[in-house]
Amino acid sequence: MASPLNVLIYGALDAGSCDVFRAGMFRDHLAALGVNLRPWTQLRVDFTPGWENRQQEAVEAGAFEIDRTDLDWADVVLFRRYYFTSYACQACDAAWRLETEAAVHAQNTGHTVRGPLDRLLRPLWTRLLADPAFLGGRAVVYETDDDVLLTPPWTGGAAAAGLEKDLVRSMLGRADLVTVSTPQLVKMASRRNSAVRLIRNAIEPAWYAPTARPAPTAGHAATAAAAESNGPRIVFYGVAARLRDYAVCRDAVDETARTAPGTRRIWLGSDNPGVRAAVDEAHGYVRGPADFARSLVEARPGIGLAPIADEPFNRGRSELHWLEYSMAGAATVASRLMGGGPYSVILDGVDGLLARNRAQWLDALRSLAGSPDRQAELAGRARERILTEYRAADRAVEWADAYRWAAEHAGRGATRQPA
Repeated sequence: MASPLNVLIYGALDAGSCDVFRAGMFRDHLAALGVNLRPWTQLRVDFTPGWENRQQEAVEAGAFEIDRTDLDWADVVLFRRYYFTSYACQACDAAWRLETEAAVHAQNTGHTVRGPLDRLLRPLWTRLLADPAFLGGRAVVYETDDDVLLTPPWTGGAAAAGLEKDLVRSMLGRADLVTVSTPQLVKMASRRNSAVRLIRNAIEPAWYAPTARPAPTAGHAATAAAAESNGPRIVFYGVAARLRDYAVCRDAVDETARTAPGTRRIWLGSDNPGVRAAVDEAHGYVRGPADFARSLVEARPGIGLAPIADEPFNRGRSELHWLEYSMAGAATVASRLMGGGPYSVILDGVDGLLARNRAQWLDALRSLAGSPDRQAELAGRARERILTEYRAADRAVEWADAYRWAAEHAGRGATRQPA
């Protein structure tokens, strides 16, 4: 085995789904390969004497010294996606760098404003850029599974993401290595850095094993009861903002439900009024990818929906819906986008179905709704392929190679002017 390598990840390993799918789920697999992951969840600082009780002012004035304890442990430091270093409204898509501006908005609207979740990242990054020796020869990796620079207003987070774009661009340009989840993101990142590596998402098969499934929860009682019907079980998952994507196939789904007796339209991940109006069953957000995987299996999907609107931001998303539906036993119908997109990996008619317009969506859904055998055939082929190409244990080898490459090329990003 190669010598141990320590990777310090700024932020958490399992606070959210993106943390898990791009880092946390590989922790044990990487440890077996001699790569140790540690989250850098709290950046400790020592304030200049006299500033201890004025910490925010001290940060703004630079009257502190960064504690290097975690940094000194690492060989590689990884920064992810983007961080909330500004103020953001919790009720509307608005954000500010200055507390005074946020306070005016809160007073005028009555909205709740969230303060910066990370006040120290920008001073840390500024120090890193100004003093390359501060890293002590450690490599910098920047990782993203979204094109933050293209975050659209419908996500509800465009303003907050917009205030972090300068930091994202700087990290893209300064990193010794950039890792991304899709070919579209390779194109984006390659405009700012010549060292970009595609590492696709992965699944942990044990999450979807029937033996790992607990008894149906109260929230899924209706789902379990409806499983006795002979109609197709059509499942979509996402937050309420994904109603915009669901609109791509909604008419076709509704028409299928009208013509296929016993159809159940099921939404996992939100139960807000707009979602409830669109489906037969709506189930709230399940926190944690492993627990969500179990809830998806409990839903007993026959058909999994992966519709997305054809726009630049969506083209950078990953094939995760196809992976998860297939592992839960569903045949996936997904959007075919112009110029390629997340579901270009699907072999149309072999391990899933692709649709570009309403007529194609309707044809695909009707062909599956009337044939449980066809559903099982597509899902089975997809699962077989996924277990060959997308297992977390195998993907960890790619991550280990990427981290070791970065460590061997530490400092290459410092020679470039950040974009």
